[in-house]
Amino acid sequence: MTLRLAALFPLLLLAACQALPPAENSAVLGAPVASEARPPAVTARFAVDPAQSEIRLLVYRAGPLARFGHNHVVTGSVHGEIRAGDSAAVSGFRLDVPVASLVVDEASARSEEGKGFAAEVSPQARLSTRANMLSRQVLDAQRYPVIHIESIALAGPRWNPTVVARTTLRGATRDLRFSAAVVQDGRKLTVIASFTILQSDFGITPFAALGGGLRVRDAIDIRIRLVARREIKQGAG
Repeated sequence: MTLRLAALFPLLLLAACQALPPAENSAVLGAPVASEARPPAVTARFAVDPAQSEIRLLVYRAGPLARFGHNHVVTGSVHGEIRAGDSAAVSGFRLDVPVASLVVDEASARSEEGKGFAAEVSPQARLSTRANMLSRQVLDAQRYPVIHIESIALAGPRWNPTVVARTTLRGATRDLRFSAAVVQDGRKLTVIASFTILQSDFGITPFAALGGGLRVRDAIDIRIRLVARREIKQGAG
């Protein structure tokens, strides 16, 4: 994808005069979680609405020459299903993000991210960033066209569960732990989650240029917003 000079993984970078935010701990767990088979539960099934749901990836520049880089916001659509039971423990989800749906630096997304993304990014830079993002060195979209996320376990209150989810990205599968906020309004379900991963967690080497003077921070912030609607009547399984 691009920094002002080249390519990168989904990014979001700060303005030249602004200090970089500290890298946070990765949501990726050190080892796979053993998943236990659970008896079927009575749940309501909600279909995710791709038109109203979004995954957003923010990547930050780093290095002594970071001021020469660009910040980028990458957004993509989300498809899938949420199963909402009476408690978090009997709920779950399956989500797919088509890699081809990823968009770099949409004006509205940059505006929403505030001052750190106020710098204008040219159409050419956006195209270059996206091409590099989909390349074999980064997401390898031709071989791995879908990012898959599926819950293994949910714990805690139904409205604010702790989620353990198995994520497959670029052929690498890792388990993540993060918190989510859940709001149900009749047949509509809204879920919001935010966490950080490392590119290196999935075997991606962060982009670097100028002998490492300009590079991309390994940590990427990820935000997910899901809007799902109940389309299948409550039933077993």
